[in-house]
Amino acid sequence: MMVPELQGALLDDLRAVSPGSGLVYDPFAGSGTVMLESLYRGMDFHGSDINPLAILLCQVKANPPSVAAGESAVARVAARAATIKSPTMPVFAGVDKWFKPEIKLGLAQLRLAILDEEQLVDRQFLWVCLAETIRLVSNSRISTFKLHTYTSEEIARRETDAIKAFKSVGSQNVAHLKQHWERLDLLPASGKKPHVLLLPGSVSDSWIAPRQADVLMTSPPYGDNKTTVPYGQHSYLPLQWIFHADIPGVFDESLLESTHRIDLMSLGGSFKQADASRDELCKKSATLREWLPRIDERPALRKKVLSFVRDYQRALSNLSPRLKNGAFCFFTLGERRVGKQTFPFVDITRELLIADGHEEVMTIERVLPGSRKRMAAKNSQGATMAQERVLVTRAWGAGE
Repeated sequence: MMVPELQGALLDDLRAVSPGSGLVYDPFAGSGTVMLESLYRGMDFHGSDINPLAILLCQVKANPPSVAAGESAVARVAARAATIKSPTMPVFAGVDKWFKPEIKLGLAQLRLAILDEEQLVDRQFLWVCLAETIRLVSNSRISTFKLHTYTSEEIARRETDAIKAFKSVGSQNVAHLKQHWERLDLLPASGKKPHVLLLPGSVSDSWIAPRQADVLMTSPPYGDNKTTVPYGQHSYLPLQWIFHADIPGVFDESLLESTHRIDLMSLGGSFKQADASRDELCKKSATLREWLPRIDERPALRKKVLSFVRDYQRALSNLSPRLKNGAFCFFTLGERRVGKQTFPFVDITRELLIADGHEEVMTIERVLPGSRKRMAAKNSQGATMAQERVLVTRAWGAGE
């Protein structure tokens, strides 16, 4: 995840040189790091994400219940859930693989109890609590974002009381609410409440925002979800239990057709016609053209890279119309390894943006402090990155 202090410092610097900047846009909103740093400065925010669970999480952070309301809602739901005798059980592929019978019962009780809550703001907060509860009590290992079962022996030793786990998660989230409100309460009393617009869906989807953004600040994926961080798999189980109508926007039910559907719909998810995009991409990025021969003898790996860069380039091209002409853009980027080769993601991003009318302003380099960036030391492909860069551009020709 992004380090919030860095994004906040960049926004402070930006406002010092461009005090009129009032609307920040993040097309890969994720857990809402950029959104929160924008709100804490009284700035409006537009964000999108293909993952509905990310949109729900952002919505709760943008419009949280009060600390008292959150605390009492958790208590009410936990108490009410314990009295529900025969809740309706969810039906989806693998439900019995991922949940022990007693856990499934407890989650079903919690789901019905949350649905009985009258206030949408409270329900949305409670769904986030339930999502984390599901992560903790399912049979999927919590050490990875990928769905991967514990051994039968480990499953037998794991938590058997979902309601107890929910109360613990709820208590922790109420503490987070308190910290969140302390930051929000620092906003000037006379100032207007920042406006937030969250749109679920791909960056390539139609954009219906009422105005163009002054600033783009984001951390795009460094590669396809399947081999970096499979957030879609991570979200699959919670989204089977959460009431979809309570998630902002129109929920695309096809995203739950399989455990990997969200990841397949993300950048680089489909390899179709990947090689056919090579010439066009290489015209826009000399770095990509020079790098690809390193993996040409591995067609599957080459298609993986080209499919991601193809989708990424399309996503970047879709950003400019959503920005004011001359908008400052901040891209927090890292470089992963592909086939034991460092993939020059920063230079490729720079070249793709310049080909789309951006002007480079500067690049900020920083070493990642191990205690401040949540990241595994390794993933399934090898060691993860130890540094990141913030590429700063201006989007000329945008908004026309």
